[in-house]
Amino acid sequence: MFAVGFKVAEGPLRRAEDQLNSLRGGVFAFGAAAAAAMGAFAVASIKAASDFEKSMSQVQMATGQTDQQMQATKGIAKNLYSQNFGENWQDLGQQISTTAQITGQTGAALENTTKNAMLLGKAFGFEVGESVKTTDTMMRQFGITSDQAMTLLAQGAQKGLDKSGELLDTANEYSNQFKSLGFSATEMFDTLAAGSQNGAFNLDKVGKKRCRL
Repeated sequence: MFAVGFKVAEGPLRRAEDQLNSLRGGVFAFGAAAAAAMGAFAVASIKAASDFEKSMSQVQMATGQTDQQMQATKGIAKNLYSQNFGENWQDLGQQISTTAQITGQTGAALENTTKNAMLLGKAFGFEVGESVKTTDTMMRQFGITSDQAMTLLAQGAQKGLDKSGELLDTANEYSNQFKSLGFSATEMFDTLAAGSQNGAFNLDKVGKKRCRL
C-alpha cells in the first residue's frame, strides 16, 4: 500500500475553526457598536428574533422534529450563530435542516456535523449537502464518526484529491466497494491518493480501477 499519511486523528477542520474564531470578536464587536451608534439596536434585535423564529419554523417543517427536539435544535442554531456560522438565520437554518435530513441526527451530533460541514465549505468550497451526504455514507460503511470522515475529506482536499472536483462523489460512490474489499476509510484515501500521485487525473477512474482488481 502506498501510504500518504491519512490520519483520522489530525484536525485540519480545527485550524479552519481557529481562523474563524480569530475574526469573530471583531465582527460582532463592530456590529454591536454600529447598531448602538445608529440607535437601532432594539429594532435590529426585534427583527433578528423574528427571523430566528421564522427560520426555526422552517427547520421543523423540513425535518419533522417534535417540539421537544426543536428546543435542542434552537440551541444548536444559537450556538453556531454565536460562532459566526451562517450568513443569516435563514442560511443557518437551511444547513441544519439539510444535515438533519441526510443523517437523521439530533442534539449534539447534529450540531457537530453541521458545524464541520460548514467548516469544510468555508475552507474548500464544498456544498454542505454534498459533504454531509458523503460523510454519512462513510460513517455507515466504515463505522467511523462524522469528525473522522470529515477530517479525511479535509486532508484529501489539502493533498490535492479534489483537483478534478470529484473527491466527494468518488468517496460517496466507492465507499461501499472499498469496504467490501476489506479496506478501512484511511486505506481508501491512501489508495485514491496513490492513484492521483501516479498520474491519474480522474479520481473516479482510480476508484473504479482499484475496485475491479
